[in-house]
Amino acid sequence: MLISETHFITKSSIRIPNYSIYDTQHPDGTAHGGSAIINKNNIKHHLHERYNREHLQATSFTIEDWIAPLTTGAVYCLPKQVIKTDQFLSFYSTLGHRFLEGGHYNFEHCRWGSRLTSSRGRELFSAMQTATLAHVSTGEPTHWPSDRWKMPDLIDFAVVRRIPAHTHRAESSSGLTSDYSPVLITLHS
Repeated sequence: MLISETHFITKSSIRIPNYSIYDTQHPDGTAHGGSAIINKNNIKHHLHERYNREHLQATSFTIEDWIAPLTTGAVYCLPKQVIKTDQFLSFYSTLGHRFLEGGHYNFEHCRWGSRLTSSRGRELFSAMQTATLAHVSTGEPTHWPSDRWKMPDLIDFAVVRRIPAHTHRAESSSGLTSDYSPVLITLHS
Protein backbone atom coordinates (compact mmCIF):
# COMPACT_ATOMS: atom_id res chain seq x y z
CA MET A 1 0.00 0.00 0.00
CA LEU A 2 1.39 3.37 -1.04
CA ILE A 3 0.34 6.23 1.24
CA SER A 4 0.78 9.94 0.54
CA GLU A 5 0.51 12.93 2.86
CA THR A 6 1.09 10.95 6.05
CA HIS A 7 1.72 13.90 8.40
CA PHE A 8 4.14 11.66 10.33
CA ILE A 9 6.76 13.08 12.69
CA THR A 10 9.63 11.35 14.47
CA LYS A 11 7.37 10.20 17.29
CA SER A 12 4.71 8.77 14.95
CA SER A 13 4.43 5.03 14.72
CA ILE A 14 2.07 2.45 13.33
CA ARG A 15 2.32 -1.33 13.57
CA ILE A 16 0.42 -4.01 11.72
CA PRO A 17 1.24 -7.67 12.41
CA ASN A 18 3.08 -9.39 9.52
CA TYR A 19 3.70 -6.11 7.67
CA SER A 20 6.72 -3.81 7.35
CA ILE A 21 6.02 -0.09 7.39
CA TYR A 22 8.46 2.48 6.01
CA ASP A 23 7.98 6.22 5.92
CA THR A 24 9.65 9.43 4.81
CA GLN A 25 8.78 12.56 6.73
CA HIS A 26 8.87 16.16 5.59
CA PRO A 27 12.42 17.47 6.12
CA ASP A 28 11.33 20.21 8.54
CA GLY A 29 10.06 17.58 11.01
CA THR A 30 6.56 19.04 11.32
CA ALA A 31 3.33 17.13 10.74
CA HIS A 32 2.69 17.75 7.05
CA GLY A 33 3.60 16.07 3.77
CA GLY A 34 5.37 12.74 3.85
CA SER A 35 4.86 9.30 2.36
CA ALA A 36 4.79 5.69 3.53
CA ILE A 37 4.65 2.11 2.31
CA ILE A 38 2.97 -0.84 4.02
CA ASN A 39 4.38 -4.12 2.71
CA LYS A 40 3.47 -7.70 3.59
CA ASN A 41 6.50 -9.41 5.16
CA ASN A 42 6.39 -12.42 2.84
CA ILE A 43 7.21 -10.17 -0.16
CA LYS A 44 11.00 -10.20 -0.36
CA HIS A 45 12.20 -6.61 -0.68
CA HIS A 46 14.83 -4.10 0.36
CA LEU A 47 14.30 -0.48 1.25
CA HIS A 48 15.43 2.02 -1.34
CA GLU A 49 17.00 5.31 -0.34
CA ARG A 50 14.36 7.68 1.04
CA TYR A 51 13.91 10.86 -0.96
CA ASN A 52 13.33 13.70 1.47
CA ARG A 53 13.21 17.19 -0.04
CA GLU A 54 11.14 20.26 0.71
CA HIS A 55 9.24 19.86 -2.58
CA LEU A 56 8.90 16.05 -2.72
CA GLN A 57 8.94 13.16 -0.26
CA ALA A 58 9.12 9.56 -1.48
CA THR A 59 9.42 6.19 0.20
CA SER A 60 10.44 3.32 -2.09
CA PHE A 61 11.49 -0.30 -1.94
CA THR A 62 12.78 -2.73 -4.53
CA ILE A 63 11.52 -6.25 -5.19
CA GLU A 64 12.77 -8.90 -7.57
CA ASP A 65 10.20 -10.20 -10.00
CA TRP A 66 10.72 -12.56 -12.91
CA ILE A 67 11.72 -9.74 -15.27
CA ALA A 68 14.15 -7.55 -13.27
CA PRO A 69 14.32 -5.46 -10.10
CA LEU A 70 11.23 -3.28 -9.68
CA THR A 71 11.27 -0.20 -7.48
CA THR A 72 7.86 0.78 -6.12
CA GLY A 73 7.13 3.81 -4.03
CA ALA A 74 4.79 6.37 -2.56
CA VAL A 75 5.20 10.03 -3.54
CA TYR A 76 3.91 13.26 -2.07
CA CYS A 77 4.44 16.68 -3.69
CA LEU A 78 3.44 19.73 -1.71
CA PRO A 79 0.76 21.75 -3.54
CA LYS A 80 2.39 25.18 -3.32
CA GLN A 81 5.98 24.19 -4.10
CA VAL A 82 7.41 25.08 -7.50
CA ILE A 83 9.03 21.95 -8.90
CA LYS A 84 11.00 22.21 -12.12
CA THR A 85 11.66 19.56 -14.76
CA ASP A 86 15.27 19.04 -13.64
CA GLN A 87 14.14 18.39 -10.04
CA PHE A 88 11.84 15.62 -11.25
CA LEU A 89 14.60 14.21 -13.44
CA SER A 90 16.92 14.19 -10.44
CA PHE A 91 14.34 12.26 -8.38
CA TYR A 92 13.51 9.73 -11.10
CA SER A 93 17.23 9.09 -11.74
CA THR A 94 17.53 7.66 -8.20
CA LEU A 95 14.96 4.92 -8.82
CA GLY A 96 16.79 2.59 -11.18
CA HIS A 97 15.82 1.24 -14.58
CA ARG A 98 12.31 0.02 -13.77
CA PHE A 99 9.84 1.61 -11.36
CA LEU A 100 6.30 2.55 -10.39
CA GLU A 101 6.05 5.66 -8.17
CA GLY A 102 2.49 6.50 -7.25
CA GLY A 103 0.80 8.99 -5.03
CA HIS A 104 -0.42 12.47 -4.46
CA TYR A 105 1.46 14.51 -7.06
CA ASN A 106 -0.83 17.56 -6.82
CA PHE A 107 -0.16 18.30 -10.52
CA GLU A 108 -2.81 18.67 -13.19
CA HIS A 109 -2.31 17.71 -16.81
CA CYS A 110 -4.88 16.65 -19.39
CA ARG A 111 -2.58 13.77 -20.41
CA TRP A 112 -3.33 11.79 -17.25
CA GLY A 113 -6.96 12.86 -17.01
CA SER A 114 -7.00 16.17 -15.13
CA ARG A 115 -9.59 18.67 -16.25
CA LEU A 116 -6.89 21.31 -16.93
CA THR A 117 -3.13 21.61 -17.37
CA SER A 118 -1.19 23.65 -14.82
CA SER A 119 2.34 25.03 -15.19
CA ARG A 120 3.47 22.49 -12.57
CA GLY A 121 1.85 19.73 -14.62
CA ARG A 122 3.77 20.92 -17.67
CA GLU A 123 7.05 20.63 -15.73
CA LEU A 124 6.28 17.04 -14.70
CA PHE A 125 5.11 16.11 -18.19
CA SER A 126 8.31 17.58 -19.65
CA ALA A 127 10.38 15.43 -17.28
CA MET A 128 8.35 12.38 -18.23
CA GLN A 129 8.95 13.00 -21.93
CA THR A 130 12.68 13.61 -21.39
CA ALA A 131 13.14 10.41 -19.35
CA THR A 132 10.71 8.31 -21.45
CA LEU A 133 8.28 7.77 -18.59
CA ALA A 134 4.56 7.01 -18.70
CA HIS A 135 1.64 7.57 -16.35
CA VAL A 136 -0.90 5.20 -14.84
CA SER A 137 -4.20 6.80 -13.88
CA THR A 138 -7.90 6.14 -13.73
CA GLY A 139 -8.77 9.13 -15.89
CA GLU A 140 -11.33 10.05 -13.20
CA PRO A 141 -11.19 12.64 -10.41
CA THR A 142 -9.29 11.60 -7.29
CA HIS A 143 -9.82 14.79 -5.28
CA TRP A 144 -13.29 15.90 -4.21
CA PRO A 145 -12.95 19.37 -2.59
CA SER A 146 -15.24 20.28 0.28
CA ASP A 147 -15.36 23.84 -1.08
CA ARG A 148 -18.38 23.77 -3.41
CA TRP A 149 -16.77 26.41 -5.65
CA LYS A 150 -13.87 24.10 -6.49
CA MET A 151 -14.13 21.34 -9.07
CA PRO A 152 -13.10 17.69 -8.56
CA ASP A 153 -9.87 16.81 -10.34
CA LEU A 154 -7.34 14.04 -10.91
CA ILE A 155 -4.12 14.69 -8.95
CA ASP A 156 -3.28 11.15 -7.74
CA PHE A 157 -1.60 8.80 -10.22
CA ALA A 158 1.59 6.82 -10.83
CA VAL A 159 4.63 7.44 -13.02
CA VAL A 160 6.27 4.34 -14.50
CA ARG A 161 9.41 3.39 -16.37
CA ARG A 162 9.83 0.21 -18.40
CA ILE A 163 6.56 -1.34 -17.33
CA PRO A 164 4.46 -2.24 -20.39
CA ALA A 165 0.99 -0.68 -20.48
CA HIS A 166 -0.71 -4.07 -20.93
CA THR A 167 0.66 -5.26 -17.56
CA HIS A 168 -1.03 -2.70 -15.32
CA ARG A 169 -4.49 -1.32 -14.65
CA ALA A 170 -5.76 1.54 -12.46
CA GLU A 171 -9.20 1.65 -10.84
CA SER A 172 -10.96 4.15 -8.61
CA SER A 173 -12.20 3.04 -5.24
CA SER A 174 -14.88 4.72 -3.18
CA GLY A 175 -14.24 2.59 -0.11
CA LEU A 176 -13.00 5.40 2.13
CA THR A 177 -14.84 8.42 3.43
CA SER A 178 -12.42 11.16 2.47
CA ASP A 179 -12.11 14.00 0.00
CA TYR A 180 -9.67 11.76 -1.92
CA SER A 181 -10.50 8.57 -3.80
CA PRO A 182 -7.95 5.76 -3.41
CA VAL A 183 -6.48 4.47 -6.66
CA LEU A 184 -6.00 0.70 -6.96
CA ILE A 185 -3.20 -0.24 -9.35
CA THR A 186 -2.91 -3.87 -10.35
CA LEU A 187 0.44 -4.89 -11.79
CA HIS A 188 0.80 -8.28 -13.47
CA SER A 189 4.30 -9.76 -13.59
